[in-house]
Amino acid sequence: MPNFVSLFTTYLPYFVLVLTLLVFVHEYGHYWVARRFGIHAEVFSIGFGPELIGWTDRNGTRWKISAVPLGGYVKFLGDSDAASATHDAEALAPDQRKRAFFNQPLYARAAVVLGGPAANLVFAVLLLTGVFYAAGEPYSPAILAVQADGPAAKAGLKTGDIVVGLNGKRINRFEDIQDSQFLNLAAPMAVEFQRNGELMTTRIVPQFCERTDKYQNTMRYGELGIDPLIRPVVGGFVPNSPAEAAGLKVGDVLQKIDGQPVQHFTHIPELIGARAGQPVTITYNRGGKDLETTVVPEPDKVTDCTGKEKTVGRLRIRPASVTEFRNHDILGAMGAGVRQVWGMTQMFYTSMAQIVTAARPVDELGGPIRIAKAAGEASYSGWVGILQLVIALSVVLGVFNLLPVPMLDGGHLAMYLYEAVRGRPLGLKAQEVGLRIGFALVIGMALVATFNDIKLILRQFAL
Repeated sequence: MPNFVSLFTTYLPYFVLVLTLLVFVHEYGHYWVARRFGIHAEVFSIGFGPELIGWTDRNGTRWKISAVPLGGYVKFLGDSDAASATHDAEALAPDQRKRAFFNQPLYARAAVVLGGPAANLVFAVLLLTGVFYAAGEPYSPAILAVQADGPAAKAGLKTGDIVVGLNGKRINRFEDIQDSQFLNLAAPMAVEFQRNGELMTTRIVPQFCERTDKYQNTMRYGELGIDPLIRPVVGGFVPNSPAEAAGLKVGDVLQKIDGQPVQHFTHIPELIGARAGQPVTITYNRGGKDLETTVVPEPDKVTDCTGKEKTVGRLRIRPASVTEFRNHDILGAMGAGVRQVWGMTQMFYTSMAQIVTAARPVDELGGPIRIAKAAGEASYSGWVGILQLVIALSVVLGVFNLLPVPMLDGGHLAMYLYEAVRGRPLGLKAQEVGLRIGFALVIGMALVATFNDIKLILRQFAL
Protein backbone atom coordinates (compact mmCIF):
# COMPACT_ATOMS: atom_id res chain seq x y z
CA MET A 1 0.00 0.00 0.00
CA PRO A 2 2.85 2.54 0.45
CA ASN A 3 3.22 2.67 -3.34
CA PHE A 4 -0.43 3.62 -3.74
CA VAL A 5 -0.18 6.30 -1.05
CA SER A 6 3.02 7.75 -2.50
CA LEU A 7 1.33 7.98 -5.91
CA PHE A 8 -0.94 10.68 -4.49
CA THR A 9 1.32 12.27 -1.86
CA THR A 10 4.59 12.46 -3.79
CA TYR A 11 4.13 11.58 -7.46
CA LEU A 12 0.84 13.37 -8.24
CA PRO A 13 1.89 16.91 -7.17
CA TYR A 14 5.01 16.78 -9.34
CA PHE A 15 2.99 15.29 -12.21
CA VAL A 16 0.46 18.15 -12.08
CA LEU A 17 3.26 20.72 -11.80
CA VAL A 18 5.22 19.36 -14.79
CA LEU A 19 2.13 18.76 -16.94
CA THR A 20 0.73 22.23 -16.23
CA LEU A 21 4.01 23.86 -17.26
CA LEU A 22 4.29 21.88 -20.51
CA VAL A 23 0.63 22.34 -21.46
CA PHE A 24 0.98 26.07 -20.88
CA VAL A 25 4.06 26.18 -23.14
CA HIS A 26 2.25 24.19 -25.85
CA GLU A 27 -0.95 26.22 -25.81
CA TYR A 28 0.93 29.51 -25.55
CA GLY A 29 2.72 28.53 -28.76
CA HIS A 30 -0.65 28.35 -30.53
CA TYR A 31 -1.77 31.61 -28.88
CA TRP A 32 1.42 33.55 -29.63
CA VAL A 33 1.43 32.70 -33.33
CA ALA A 34 -2.30 33.43 -33.61
CA ARG A 35 -1.79 36.88 -32.12
CA ARG A 36 0.88 37.59 -34.76
CA PHE A 37 -1.80 37.07 -37.43
CA GLY A 38 -4.43 39.16 -35.63
CA ILE A 39 -6.54 36.13 -34.62
CA HIS A 40 -8.60 36.65 -31.48
CA ALA A 41 -8.43 34.03 -28.73
CA GLU A 42 -11.64 33.86 -26.70
CA VAL A 43 -10.40 31.35 -24.09
CA PHE A 44 -6.97 30.15 -22.91
CA SER A 45 -7.54 27.24 -20.54
CA ILE A 46 -5.17 25.03 -18.57
CA GLY A 47 -7.22 21.90 -17.92
CA PHE A 48 -10.75 20.97 -18.95
CA GLY A 49 -14.12 21.11 -17.29
CA PRO A 50 -15.49 23.73 -14.85
CA GLU A 51 -13.43 26.86 -14.30
CA LEU A 52 -11.67 27.05 -10.93
CA ILE A 53 -10.11 30.49 -11.30
CA GLY A 54 -9.75 32.92 -14.17
CA TRP A 55 -9.59 36.50 -15.42
CA THR A 56 -10.26 38.39 -18.65
CA ASP A 57 -7.47 40.48 -20.14
CA ARG A 58 -7.86 43.79 -21.96
CA ASN A 59 -8.00 42.00 -25.33
CA GLY A 60 -11.07 40.04 -24.22
CA THR A 61 -9.32 36.68 -23.76
CA ARG A 62 -10.50 34.62 -20.78
CA TRP A 63 -7.49 33.04 -19.06
CA LYS A 64 -8.51 30.24 -16.72
CA ILE A 65 -7.48 27.15 -14.80
CA SER A 66 -10.04 24.35 -15.04
CA ALA A 67 -10.85 21.41 -12.81
CA VAL A 68 -9.35 18.52 -14.78
CA PRO A 69 -5.56 19.09 -15.15
CA LEU A 70 -4.99 16.71 -18.05
CA GLY A 71 -4.39 19.10 -20.91
CA GLY A 72 -5.57 22.48 -22.09
CA TYR A 73 -6.79 24.45 -25.09
CA VAL A 74 -7.05 27.81 -26.81
CA LYS A 75 -10.49 28.58 -28.26
CA PHE A 76 -10.32 31.08 -31.10
CA LEU A 77 -13.04 33.41 -32.31
CA GLY A 78 -15.56 31.53 -34.43
CA ASP A 79 -14.62 28.05 -33.18
CA SER A 80 -17.51 25.80 -32.19
CA ASP A 81 -15.27 23.59 -30.03
CA ALA A 82 -12.05 23.78 -28.03
CA ALA A 83 -10.08 21.83 -30.66
CA SER A 84 -10.79 24.37 -33.45
CA ALA A 85 -12.06 21.44 -35.49
CA THR A 86 -15.37 23.07 -36.46
CA HIS A 87 -16.58 26.65 -36.76
CA ASP A 88 -19.75 28.67 -36.77
CA ALA A 89 -19.49 31.43 -39.36
CA GLU A 90 -23.13 32.48 -39.05
CA ALA A 91 -22.67 33.50 -35.40
CA LEU A 92 -20.11 36.20 -36.32
CA ALA A 93 -20.66 39.71 -37.56
CA PRO A 94 -18.89 40.57 -40.83
CA ASP A 95 -16.29 42.74 -39.03
CA GLN A 96 -15.45 39.84 -36.67
CA ARG A 97 -14.72 37.31 -39.38
CA LYS A 98 -11.34 38.81 -40.23
CA ARG A 99 -10.23 37.98 -36.65
CA ALA A 100 -11.61 34.41 -36.74
CA PHE A 101 -9.27 31.44 -37.09
CA PHE A 102 -11.27 29.66 -39.80
CA ASN A 103 -11.21 32.76 -42.05
CA GLN A 104 -7.40 33.03 -42.17
CA PRO A 105 -5.21 32.09 -45.16
CA LEU A 106 -3.99 28.50 -45.24
CA TYR A 107 -0.42 29.42 -44.29
CA ALA A 108 -1.64 31.33 -41.22
CA ARG A 109 -3.81 28.44 -39.98
CA ALA A 110 -0.93 26.00 -40.51
CA ALA A 111 1.46 28.29 -38.63
CA VAL A 112 -0.92 28.55 -35.66
CA VAL A 113 -1.33 24.77 -35.50
CA LEU A 114 2.42 24.24 -35.78
CA GLY A 115 3.03 26.81 -33.06
CA GLY A 116 2.12 24.45 -30.20
CA PRO A 117 4.50 21.57 -30.98
CA ALA A 118 7.19 24.06 -32.04
CA ALA A 119 6.92 25.82 -28.67
CA ASN A 120 7.55 22.55 -26.81
CA LEU A 121 10.61 21.78 -28.94
CA VAL A 122 11.98 25.32 -28.66
CA PHE A 123 11.38 25.24 -24.89
CA ALA A 124 13.40 22.00 -24.64
CA VAL A 125 16.21 23.51 -26.75
CA LEU A 126 16.31 26.63 -24.55
CA LEU A 127 16.48 24.58 -21.34
CA LEU A 128 19.26 22.41 -22.76
CA THR A 129 21.08 25.51 -23.99
CA GLY A 130 21.04 26.91 -20.47
CA VAL A 131 22.23 23.64 -18.96
CA PHE A 132 25.02 23.12 -21.51
CA TYR A 133 26.15 26.76 -21.25
CA ALA A 134 26.20 26.75 -17.43
CA ALA A 135 27.45 23.22 -16.71
CA GLY A 136 28.77 21.89 -20.02
CA GLU A 137 27.60 19.05 -22.28
CA PRO A 138 28.06 15.52 -20.87
CA TYR A 139 30.55 13.58 -22.95
CA SER A 140 31.94 10.07 -22.55
CA PRO A 141 34.61 8.96 -25.07
CA ALA A 142 33.44 6.14 -27.35
CA ILE A 143 36.36 3.94 -26.26
CA LEU A 144 35.19 0.37 -25.65
CA ALA A 145 35.60 -2.10 -22.85
CA VAL A 146 34.51 -5.34 -24.53
CA GLN A 147 32.81 -8.04 -22.46
CA ALA A 148 34.08 -11.58 -22.92
CA ASP A 149 31.89 -13.76 -25.16
CA GLY A 150 29.44 -10.92 -25.83
CA PRO A 151 28.12 -9.84 -29.27
CA ALA A 152 30.91 -7.26 -29.69
CA ALA A 153 33.62 -9.80 -28.86
CA LYS A 154 32.10 -12.25 -31.36
CA ALA A 155 32.19 -9.50 -33.99
CA GLY A 156 35.93 -9.06 -33.45
CA LEU A 157 35.89 -5.86 -31.40
CA LYS A 158 38.52 -5.49 -28.68
CA THR A 159 38.95 -3.40 -25.57
CA GLY A 160 40.44 -0.04 -26.52
CA ASP A 161 38.73 0.16 -29.92
CA ILE A 162 37.14 3.54 -30.67
CA VAL A 163 33.72 3.47 -32.37
CA VAL A 164 33.27 6.20 -34.99
CA GLY A 165 30.13 4.98 -36.78
CA LEU A 166 27.07 2.75 -36.33
CA ASN A 167 24.82 1.92 -39.29
CA GLY A 168 26.14 4.93 -41.17
CA LYS A 169 25.52 7.31 -38.25
CA ARG A 170 28.53 9.21 -36.94
CA ILE A 171 29.39 8.41 -33.31
CA ASN A 172 30.91 11.26 -31.30
CA ARG A 173 30.49 9.88 -27.77
CA PHE A 174 29.52 6.72 -25.94
CA GLU A 175 26.02 8.12 -25.29
CA ASP A 176 25.37 7.88 -29.05
CA ILE A 177 26.08 4.14 -28.87
CA GLN A 178 23.60 3.75 -26.00
CA ASP A 179 20.87 5.46 -28.06
CA SER A 180 21.51 3.02 -30.89
CA GLN A 181 21.33 0.08 -28.46
CA PHE A 182 17.87 1.18 -27.39
CA LEU A 183 16.56 1.60 -30.92
CA ASN A 184 18.18 -1.31 -32.70
CA LEU A 185 16.96 -4.23 -30.57
CA ALA A 186 18.35 -7.35 -32.29
CA ALA A 187 18.88 -5.97 -35.81
CA PRO A 188 22.45 -6.39 -37.20
CA MET A 189 24.55 -3.23 -37.08
CA ALA A 190 27.47 -2.11 -39.25
CA VAL A 191 30.27 -0.81 -37.03
CA GLU A 192 33.15 1.49 -38.01
CA PHE A 193 35.96 1.68 -35.48
CA GLN A 194 39.55 2.69 -35.05
CA ARG A 195 42.25 0.37 -33.72
CA ASN A 196 45.79 1.70 -33.36
CA GLY A 197 44.89 4.56 -35.69
CA GLU A 198 43.58 2.25 -38.44
CA LEU A 199 39.95 2.50 -39.58
CA MET A 200 38.22 -0.90 -39.62
CA THR A 201 34.69 -2.25 -40.07
CA THR A 202 32.70 -5.19 -38.77
CA ARG A 203 29.11 -6.31 -38.30
CA ILE A 204 27.61 -6.90 -34.88
CA VAL A 205 24.38 -8.76 -34.08
CA PRO A 206 22.94 -7.43 -30.79
CA GLN A 207 21.35 -9.82 -28.32
CA PHE A 208 17.75 -8.85 -27.58
CA CYS A 209 17.56 -7.96 -23.90
CA GLU A 210 14.65 -7.21 -21.60
CA ARG A 211 15.30 -5.95 -18.09
CA THR A 212 13.15 -4.52 -15.31
CA ASP A 213 14.53 -1.71 -13.18
CA LYS A 214 13.91 -1.10 -9.48
CA TYR A 215 10.79 0.90 -10.33
CA GLN A 216 9.38 -2.07 -12.30
CA ASN A 217 9.80 -0.29 -15.64
CA THR A 218 10.63 -2.75 -18.43
CA MET A 219 13.46 -1.78 -20.79
CA ARG A 220 14.08 -3.52 -24.11
CA TYR A 221 17.22 -2.97 -26.12
CA GLY A 222 19.93 -4.66 -28.15
CA GLU A 223 22.76 -5.77 -25.84
CA LEU A 224 26.12 -5.21 -27.54
CA GLY A 225 28.36 -6.54 -24.77
CA ILE A 226 30.31 -3.30 -24.44
CA ASP A 227 30.89 -0.67 -21.77
CA PRO A 228 32.79 2.61 -21.76
CA LEU A 229 36.44 2.06 -20.98
CA ILE A 230 36.91 3.16 -17.37
CA ARG A 231 40.10 2.81 -15.35
CA PRO A 232 39.72 0.40 -12.40
CA VAL A 233 39.74 3.26 -9.87
CA VAL A 234 37.47 3.25 -6.82
CA GLY A 235 35.20 6.28 -7.21
CA GLY A 236 32.84 5.52 -4.33
CA PHE A 237 31.03 2.84 -2.36
CA VAL A 238 27.51 1.46 -2.09
CA PRO A 239 26.32 1.38 1.56
CA ASN A 240 27.56 -1.71 3.45
CA SER A 241 30.20 -2.36 0.80
CA PRO A 242 32.42 -5.39 1.57
CA ALA A 243 35.27 -3.65 -0.28
CA GLU A 244 35.05 -0.58 1.97
CA ALA A 245 34.88 -2.84 5.03
CA ALA A 246 38.11 -4.54 3.82
CA GLY A 247 39.95 -1.21 3.80
CA LEU A 248 39.71 0.03 0.22
CA LYS A 249 39.37 3.79 -0.18
CA VAL A 250 38.26 6.22 -2.89
CA GLY A 251 41.12 6.73 -5.34
CA ASP A 252 42.61 3.24 -4.95
CA VAL A 253 43.59 1.67 -8.28
CA LEU A 254 42.72 -2.04 -8.51
CA GLN A 255 45.55 -3.96 -10.17
CA LYS A 256 44.90 -7.68 -9.63
CA ILE A 257 42.19 -9.98 -8.30
CA ASP A 258 43.52 -13.37 -7.22
CA GLY A 259 46.59 -12.68 -9.35
CA GLN A 260 44.66 -11.85 -12.54
CA PRO A 261 45.23 -8.34 -13.95
CA VAL A 262 42.26 -5.94 -13.80
CA GLN A 263 42.20 -4.35 -17.26
CA HIS A 264 39.33 -1.90 -16.73
CA PHE A 265 36.48 -1.29 -14.30
CA THR A 266 33.88 -3.45 -16.04
CA HIS A 267 36.40 -6.31 -16.05
CA ILE A 268 35.86 -6.65 -12.29
CA PRO A 269 32.48 -8.48 -12.53
CA GLU A 270 34.04 -11.03 -14.89
CA LEU A 271 36.78 -11.77 -12.34
CA ILE A 272 34.58 -12.05 -9.24
CA GLY A 273 31.17 -12.96 -10.68
CA ALA A 274 31.54 -16.64 -9.75
CA ARG A 275 33.13 -15.91 -6.37
CA ALA A 276 30.09 -14.76 -4.39
CA GLY A 277 30.63 -15.49 -0.70
CA GLN A 278 34.22 -16.65 -1.31
CA PRO A 279 37.27 -14.58 -0.25
CA VAL A 280 39.35 -13.02 -3.02
CA THR A 281 42.72 -11.29 -2.78
CA ILE A 282 42.83 -7.80 -4.26
CA THR A 283 46.09 -6.05 -5.10
CA TYR A 284 45.72 -2.28 -5.39
CA ASN A 285 47.81 0.84 -5.60
CA ARG A 286 47.41 3.73 -3.18
CA GLY A 287 49.65 6.76 -3.52
CA GLY A 288 52.25 4.85 -5.52
CA LYS A 289 52.39 1.99 -3.04
CA ASP A 290 51.14 -1.55 -3.83
CA LEU A 291 48.93 -3.05 -1.12
CA GLU A 292 46.81 -6.19 -0.65
CA THR A 293 43.55 -6.98 1.09
CA THR A 294 41.02 -9.81 1.21
CA VAL A 295 37.40 -9.17 0.30
CA VAL A 296 34.39 -11.48 0.37
CA PRO A 297 32.16 -10.47 -2.60
CA GLU A 298 28.55 -10.01 -1.62
CA PRO A 299 26.08 -12.33 -3.41
CA ASP A 300 23.54 -10.63 -5.68
CA LYS A 301 20.81 -12.21 -7.80
CA VAL A 302 20.61 -10.95 -11.37
CA THR A 303 18.64 -11.92 -14.47
CA ASP A 304 20.47 -12.09 -17.79
CA CYS A 305 19.07 -11.27 -21.23
CA THR A 306 17.74 -14.82 -21.64
CA GLY A 307 15.67 -14.49 -18.47
CA LYS A 308 17.91 -16.85 -16.51
CA GLU A 309 18.51 -15.91 -12.88
CA LYS A 310 21.93 -16.41 -11.34
CA THR A 311 23.93 -15.32 -8.31
CA VAL A 312 27.02 -13.16 -8.87
CA GLY A 313 29.58 -11.57 -6.56
CA ARG A 314 29.68 -7.81 -5.96
CA LEU A 315 32.33 -5.60 -4.38
CA ARG A 316 29.77 -2.77 -4.13
CA ILE A 317 32.12 -0.09 -5.44
CA ARG A 318 31.41 2.70 -7.89
CA PRO A 319 33.75 3.74 -10.70
CA ALA A 320 35.36 7.13 -10.95
CA SER A 321 33.32 9.11 -13.47
CA VAL A 322 34.43 8.81 -17.08
CA THR A 323 32.01 11.53 -18.17
CA GLU A 324 33.57 14.83 -19.11
CA PHE A 325 31.75 18.13 -19.61
CA ARG A 326 32.45 20.05 -22.78
CA ASN A 327 32.23 23.81 -22.26
CA HIS A 328 30.37 25.82 -24.91
CA ASP A 329 29.76 29.46 -25.70
CA ILE A 330 26.10 30.35 -26.08
CA LEU A 331 25.93 29.41 -29.78
CA GLY A 332 27.75 26.13 -29.19
CA ALA A 333 25.42 25.32 -26.30
CA MET A 334 22.41 26.04 -28.49
CA GLY A 335 23.79 23.82 -31.25
CA ALA A 336 24.30 21.00 -28.73
CA GLY A 337 20.74 21.52 -27.50
CA VAL A 338 19.35 21.31 -31.04
CA ARG A 339 21.31 18.11 -31.69
CA GLN A 340 20.01 16.49 -28.51
CA VAL A 341 16.39 17.44 -29.22
CA TRP A 342 16.76 16.12 -32.78
CA GLY A 343 18.15 12.85 -31.44
CA MET A 344 15.26 12.51 -28.95
CA THR A 345 12.80 13.21 -31.77
CA GLN A 346 14.32 10.45 -33.91
CA MET A 347 14.17 8.05 -30.97
CA PHE A 348 10.48 8.81 -30.39
CA TYR A 349 9.39 8.28 -33.99
CA THR A 350 11.54 5.16 -34.39
CA SER A 351 10.09 3.69 -31.18
CA MET A 352 6.52 4.47 -32.30
CA ALA A 353 7.18 2.84 -35.68
CA GLN A 354 8.55 -0.25 -33.89
CA ILE A 355 5.40 -0.44 -31.73
CA VAL A 356 3.11 -0.06 -34.76
CA THR A 357 5.00 -2.80 -36.65
CA ALA A 358 5.08 -5.03 -33.52
CA ALA A 359 8.89 -4.92 -33.42
CA ARG A 360 8.56 -3.40 -29.94
CA PRO A 361 5.81 -4.53 -27.51
CA VAL A 362 2.90 -2.18 -26.95
CA ASP A 363 3.30 -2.42 -23.17
CA GLU A 364 6.04 0.22 -23.42
CA LEU A 365 3.33 2.85 -23.91
CA GLY A 366 2.90 4.73 -20.66
CA GLY A 367 0.03 6.92 -19.48
CA PRO A 368 -0.60 9.44 -16.70
CA ILE A 369 0.26 7.05 -13.87
CA ARG A 370 3.66 6.21 -15.32
CA ILE A 371 4.34 9.88 -16.04
CA ALA A 372 3.37 10.70 -12.46
CA LYS A 373 5.77 8.02 -11.23
CA ALA A 374 8.55 9.41 -13.41
CA ALA A 375 7.90 12.90 -12.05
CA GLY A 376 7.99 11.68 -8.47
CA GLU A 377 11.14 9.62 -9.02
CA ALA A 378 12.81 12.60 -10.71
CA SER A 379 12.07 14.69 -7.64
CA TYR A 380 14.39 12.45 -5.60
CA SER A 381 17.25 13.59 -7.86
CA GLY A 382 16.50 17.22 -7.05
CA TRP A 383 16.11 19.96 -9.61
CA VAL A 384 18.49 18.24 -12.03
CA GLY A 385 16.21 15.20 -12.24
CA ILE A 386 13.08 17.32 -12.60
CA LEU A 387 14.73 19.45 -15.29
CA GLN A 388 15.72 16.33 -17.25
CA LEU A 389 12.12 15.07 -17.03
CA VAL A 390 10.69 18.43 -18.15
CA ILE A 391 13.01 18.46 -21.18
CA ALA A 392 12.17 14.87 -22.16
CA LEU A 393 8.40 15.31 -21.74
CA SER A 394 8.43 18.63 -23.59
CA VAL A 395 10.01 16.90 -26.59
CA VAL A 396 7.56 13.99 -26.36
CA LEU A 397 4.56 16.33 -26.14
CA GLY A 398 5.77 18.26 -29.16
CA VAL A 399 6.58 15.35 -31.45
CA PHE A 400 3.53 13.30 -30.35
CA ASN A 401 1.23 16.12 -31.40
CA LEU A 402 2.87 16.15 -34.83
CA LEU A 403 1.69 12.61 -35.57
CA PRO A 404 -0.68 12.74 -38.59
CA VAL A 405 -3.68 11.63 -36.53
CA PRO A 406 -6.96 13.61 -36.70
CA MET A 407 -7.57 15.54 -33.45
CA LEU A 408 -3.83 16.04 -33.01
CA ASP A 409 -1.97 19.03 -34.46
CA GLY A 410 -0.37 16.74 -37.02
CA GLY A 411 -3.83 15.70 -38.22
CA HIS A 412 -4.79 19.33 -38.82
CA LEU A 413 -1.54 19.87 -40.72
CA ALA A 414 -2.26 16.80 -42.86
CA MET A 415 -5.67 18.25 -43.79
CA TYR A 416 -4.05 21.59 -44.62
CA LEU A 417 -1.56 19.78 -46.85
CA TYR A 418 -4.49 18.17 -48.67
CA GLU A 419 -6.06 21.60 -49.06
CA ALA A 420 -2.81 23.04 -50.44
CA VAL A 421 -2.43 20.22 -52.99
CA ARG A 422 -6.08 19.99 -54.09
CA GLY A 423 -6.87 23.70 -53.84
CA ARG A 424 -9.90 23.11 -51.63
CA PRO A 425 -10.51 21.88 -48.07
CA LEU A 426 -11.33 18.28 -47.29
CA GLY A 427 -15.09 17.75 -47.42
CA LEU A 428 -17.05 18.13 -44.19
CA LYS A 429 -18.15 14.49 -44.27
CA ALA A 430 -14.56 13.29 -44.70
CA GLN A 431 -13.46 15.61 -41.88
CA GLU A 432 -16.12 14.17 -39.58
CA VAL A 433 -15.06 10.61 -40.39
CA GLY A 434 -11.41 11.53 -39.86
CA LEU A 435 -12.16 13.12 -36.50
CA ARG A 436 -14.03 10.02 -35.37
CA ILE A 437 -11.15 7.79 -36.44
CA GLY A 438 -8.68 10.12 -34.75
CA PHE A 439 -10.77 10.17 -31.58
CA ALA A 440 -10.88 6.37 -31.57
CA LEU A 441 -7.12 6.12 -32.09
CA VAL A 442 -6.28 8.64 -29.37
CA ILE A 443 -8.74 7.13 -26.88
CA GLY A 444 -7.55 3.62 -27.75
CA MET A 445 -3.93 4.63 -27.21
CA ALA A 446 -4.86 6.29 -23.91
CA LEU A 447 -6.70 3.15 -22.75
CA VAL A 448 -3.76 0.90 -23.65
CA ALA A 449 -1.33 3.24 -21.88
CA THR A 450 -3.53 3.41 -18.77
CA PHE A 451 -3.95 -0.37 -18.75
CA ASN A 452 -0.15 -0.69 -18.88
CA ASP A 453 0.08 1.75 -15.96
CA ILE A 454 -2.35 -0.30 -13.90
CA LYS A 455 -0.39 -3.49 -14.61
CA LEU A 456 2.76 -1.69 -13.46
CA ILE A 457 1.13 -0.69 -10.17
CA LEU A 458 -0.23 -4.20 -9.59
CA ARG A 459 3.23 -5.69 -10.19
CA GLN A 460 4.63 -3.36 -7.56
CA PHE A 461 2.01 -4.41 -5.03
CA ALA A 462 2.89 -8.05 -5.73
CA LEU A 463 6.52 -7.48 -4.72
